[in-house]
Amino acid sequence: MAKIFRSDEDLWHDILAGDDRAFAEFYDRYWLRMYKAALYYLKDADASEEVVQEVFVLIWNKRHTLDIKNFAAYLNSSTRYEVYRRLKAAKSIFIELDESKISPLSVVYNKGDEKLNETDSTNILNECLQELPKRCREIFYMSKVKQLTNTEIAEQLGISKHTVENQLAVALKYLRVNLSKIAVLVLLLMKNP
Repeated sequence: MAKIFRSDEDLWHDILAGDDRAFAEFYDRYWLRMYKAALYYLKDADASEEVVQEVFVLIWNKRHTLDIKNFAAYLNSSTRYEVYRRLKAAKSIFIELDESKISPLSVVYNKGDEKLNETDSTNILNECLQELPKRCREIFYMSKVKQLTNTEIAEQLGISKHTVENQLAVALKYLRVNLSKIAVLVLLLMKNP
């Protein structure tokens, strides 16, 4: 039996009535296009799938208040907005800049925005550090926050300097791996403002 093609308007009418099969058909019609658009910007398959899911969840939840005239255009715009929102959130990760290449006159500071970005970066870093063993986290904190030398840390904790170096290497490797995806997105944002 041949499947009957229903227009977007017919599907939307049924979706408004709560027909989840019509919504599934609507999803099947547009998900791949949205996924490819998200993947083009994010370069991450999982994140792109999450974008598509988020857009469709929002549409389902807000279906009674939406007035969509052009479904393809609406979904395209919603996908781009969700990608932009994710990239903007990722942009809050701190990046070390080569300050020698920046002219002091070319920089305008927004202290409020700077403080929020610093807070966001600290929160993300702390969340990543919580995954580390307690001793490794403690050594990282002493080295990077308290600015103690490896010898000072070893003396205070009663361990060898070599152990301190190993624990710092573990912490830094863990952070590099877990923050690398976000850093790639931030670098993309810096190249394409």
